[in-house]
This record gives sequence, C-alpha cells and structure tokens, in this order.
Amino acid sequence: MLRCATVSQDRPAPSSIDELIDRLAELVTQLREEQGTAVPTSEPYLASRSTVKGAMKRGIFRVTRPATRRSDRLATELAAIALELAERLQTVGADIERVRGDIDRIDLSVHEWTVSLGGPSVAPGPPRLDDAYYWAFEGRMRGDPDSVSERLRQYERFAVPHRERVMAAGDEDVPPLWLDLGCGRGEFCELVREWGWRVHGVDSSPAAVEACRARGIDATLADVRPYLETRRDEPPAAISAIQLIEHVPQGDWLGLLGRLHALLRPGGAVLIETINGLNPEAVAASFFADVTHTWPGHPETLRLMAEHAGFTDVEVVFLNPDPRGNAQDFAIWAAKPDVAETR
Repeated sequence: MLRCATVSQDRPAPSSIDELIDRLAELVTQLREEQGTAVPTSEPYLASRSTVKGAMKRGIFRVTRPATRRSDRLATELAAIALELAERLQTVGADIERVRGDIDRIDLSVHEWTVSLGGPSVAPGPPRLDDAYYWAFEGRMRGDPDSVSERLRQYERFAVPHRERVMAAGDEDVPPLWLDLGCGRGEFCELVREWGWRVHGVDSSPAAVEACRARGIDATLADVRPYLETRRDEPPAAISAIQLIEHVPQGDWLGLLGRLHALLRPGGAVLIETINGLNPEAVAASFFADVTHTWPGHPETLRLMAEHAGFTDVEVVFLNPDPRGNAQDFAIWAAKPDVAETR
C-alpha cells in the first residue's frame, strides 16, 4: 500500500532544488519510519468517526500489513533514489554555474582583445577601469548596500502592480521575468525578487556577477549592448537600467531604447534611472566624479526618446532630493503596448 501522497498532499510543488531536496529527505524519513510501524497513525485510510469502524480498519490493516511491506520498501527505495538524483543535480548545477562564469570571462576577454587589436566593435565608449578600483569608488560615492537598497525600494510602487497586471493577463504558473541591466552586486535584483519576480542580472564586472551568484541571483557577465543584440532567450516582462545609460555614448541612447522595446514582451515595461542633468550640483558632484560617464541625461530628452522608440505612458519621476529639495536623479517608467492595444 503506497502512501507517498500523504507527505505532499496539500503542499505546492517545490520552487527550487533546495526545497525539492528537503521535501524528498522528509519523505524518505517518513517512509522508513512507517516501514517498522504495524499501524501508522498518519494513514488516511484508517481515519474514521466511528470507533468500531476504526478498530475494524486497523485490524484489517494489521492482518494485511505483511503483504504491503514490499510495496512500502519499493516506495522508500524510489524516494531515496530521487533524493540522490536531486543532490547530484544540485552539484551539477553548481559546476555549471562555475563553468558558465569561466565562459563569460573568456568571452569578455576575447571581446576586449579584439577591440584592442582594432577589430570590429560597438560605438566607442568610456574607458574601462580596474574592477577593484571601480567598486571602491562605487562604495564611497553611492554608499553601503543597505542604503542603496533603501533608495531603490521606491520602485516597489511600479514593480508590484506591473507584476500583478502581467500575471492577470496571462496563464503562466511562474512569476514573470525581470531583466536588470548593469545589475551591480544585486541590490535591486534582490528587491525585485522580493516583489515576486524572477530576475536575471547583466553586468560587465566579474566582481559584480560573482557577488550576484553568491546571493543566488542568476547573472550574466557581458557588456550590455552586445548582450542585447545577441539575446534570444525568454522575452522579459520588465527591464531596468539603474544608473546605466550615462555610461553609454549619447549617440547610442535612442538605439538602446529601441533594442529594449524590441526585447520586451508585449505589455512589458522599462525602468531607466540616471543622474538629473537639470541639477547642476548633482552633475558636478556625481556625474563628473565618475570618469566612465559619457553624458548627463535630460528628463524630457529621455521621455521623447522613449516615445520615439515605441513606448507609451512614459512617466518621469524625480528622485532623491538634495538638501535644497532638488532631485539628484530621475527615472522614466514606460510601457510597451500590449498586442491587443496595437490592433
């Protein structure tokens, strides 16, 4: 008599390999304990409101118990095999992540080597700094991870309603995908995941990508523009670029927005945050401090570019006021029309 279903009868399917391993280990433990029990207390078949019927059921179960032990042993062995396979899958997954990181670094090195030899490249960009220096600079200028996360929490008012709209419009059983470009060390990715999304990060910094993967965040080591041009995976329902566009040559901003629009699924949205070019003090204190910046953003310029790229309902949000009350940053939140809206 197989009783495997009693462990997970009213529980949702596991959402991660770690949860699967825990559930299988629990199942194996329960089945092994029940093998040595004449009348398991957890057996649903034995439940009865009548004392007489309950006693009769337990008696029948006790008499037929020897014949059911073989199937119980089989169920236990199958569960143990499934547990071993899940543990091996977890190990293989970790190995794949390490190999993937090595491949990412090789790809980036080959790209840089090709450019240094005068080979084909995307539009000229800002200088690439030593990774360790850049993250020391980021830590001093932007603050510690907790303060960065606290500032980024203001986007919850966009992320949560958008996820609810996407889920309501489709029939997916899994959360929609959010792509975070220039993800850094994963502060925003963690928040997006907390808000109910699946998230994938992209960054050209090996230290940033390794930090993301250490947090359990799926991340790719790549320059953003080549990545967008070659990406063929699942269309995301949202794309963010926090403090990224000021690193891109201004002549490529419109093309970047066009690629984001093409990459998004219908009904998706884009979030772009940058330094407020209308605030001279923010430009002097933040923009010019980073030698990898190319051009400060103007809110109306980015709004017009987003509309020209095909986005609708473009909202400009001014953020992070300085002591005088002037916004140091701004963001645009814009939507790609749904298929039904374009007909």
